[in-house]
Amino acid sequence: MSGKEEKTVQATFTYAVRYRVYATCRTPLRTGGADGDTELVLTNSKGRPMIQGSSLAGAMRAWVQQTHGTAMAEALFGSQKRAGHLIVSDGTFNKDFEQSVRPRLKIDPKTGSAAEGQKFDLAQINAGASFHFTLTWLGQGDNTAERGALEETLAALNEGEIYLGGQKSNGFGRVVLAVKKQTYDMKQEQGRTAWLQMEASELEDMAAPQASKTPPELTLPKERKQPRVTFTLTGTADSILVKSSAVEYGKEGHSCTPNLAEREHPLPPKSADGTQEQENRGTPILPGSSVKGAVRAQAERIAQRTGREALVEELFGRGSIETDNGKAGRLRFEDAKLEEAQPQKITRIRINRFTGGVIRAGLFKEEPLKSKVTLTITAPADCKEGCALLLYALRDLGLGLYNLGSGGAIGRGYLNVKTLTAESVDRTVTLTFSEGGGYTVSDPDGLAAEWMKAWKEAAK
Repeated sequence: MSGKEEKTVQATFTYAVRYRVYATCRTPLRTGGADGDTELVLTNSKGRPMIQGSSLAGAMRAWVQQTHGTAMAEALFGSQKRAGHLIVSDGTFNKDFEQSVRPRLKIDPKTGSAAEGQKFDLAQINAGASFHFTLTWLGQGDNTAERGALEETLAALNEGEIYLGGQKSNGFGRVVLAVKKQTYDMKQEQGRTAWLQMEASELEDMAAPQASKTPPELTLPKERKQPRVTFTLTGTADSILVKSSAVEYGKEGHSCTPNLAEREHPLPPKSADGTQEQENRGTPILPGSSVKGAVRAQAERIAQRTGREALVEELFGRGSIETDNGKAGRLRFEDAKLEEAQPQKITRIRINRFTGGVIRAGLFKEEPLKSKVTLTITAPADCKEGCALLLYALRDLGLGLYNLGSGGAIGRGYLNVKTLTAESVDRTVTLTFSEGGGYTVSDPDGLAAEWMKAWKEAAK
């Protein structure tokens, strides 16, 4: 017997679970670097768009902490005192992604007009693009509680409770998932062998996920942890215009500003000679950010009259200023697709503001649309006072007190609203608007009455 004492070395982990996640973007996704350049998306060394693992982990951790508590969030994602049991990879987009740019404009809340020097373009990955990432759970033996919380988190991603990337309150980052799960018991030789062979099989599966049948796709739970209220406004617009960032020029040399439009992935098939078929601009959209800006401005007017300025910031958030990192809002505005829209090319002239005459070569065209419009906004169900404020602001939109998009001064963007509905679990309130400018309220479940009560009590 030697004089040296034998030490027992404990394995770092004895059980592992690997989730291969295939995500498809239902809405555009914004992922950028720390340099603040809005005209580029974050890419890897191969030039392909990516979403950092830290961004994925941050979005999932916030949901876990809110629904399962701090202890579970630290067990999975770690803390400053200890490492977590979960490893989150970067998300890499497939080769056939499509990228586009949206024009954006920051509004000065004091004047209600464009803030000086605050017009910019925002790059995004278009809806329909797909990417993949992996989640690897490592622990001492199986832990059904942690795995259950993790799978509920994936279900929350799939159900739209968690959005990814930037611009989430403007509807960006909604994804749907297909998940494959493989377990590895390191105390069994079969588990250790499968773990060592995992990399090659995973690369093959990532290359052709639809063709691979092993492991089988995981069925995600459908339980919702965070009740939300969905506001849906339906109506029509006789003339609505959200200016595209790209000005087009016709045969006469006159410029034409079309409505903002986007194509969804996948792209149409190529022609016989291998070239891409000529495409139109895609489906016209009313961006969630544009709707959010208009609704926020009206909500601020109401809040100022009632002394509720802080409530607007809680609902809509605030941007970063110098040392202030800003605050995320609690409302979520989705893009409105203007299906079956009828374009109207209207010729206009530019006026010299000093002489009152026409500016030479100042003839231009715009392309406002006549279209059905459906707006969808979600709010947290626990913020009753905020739901009341949003209901007031959307009611005013239905009454024609403000417009959406460009050209409000010349009558554009005013909606002929038919109904405004708010749904929360199994309760509904509906406002029906008449052509004469009035409206009626149907509140059989007392949902709006509950919000109004909270609104009045908060004013005391």
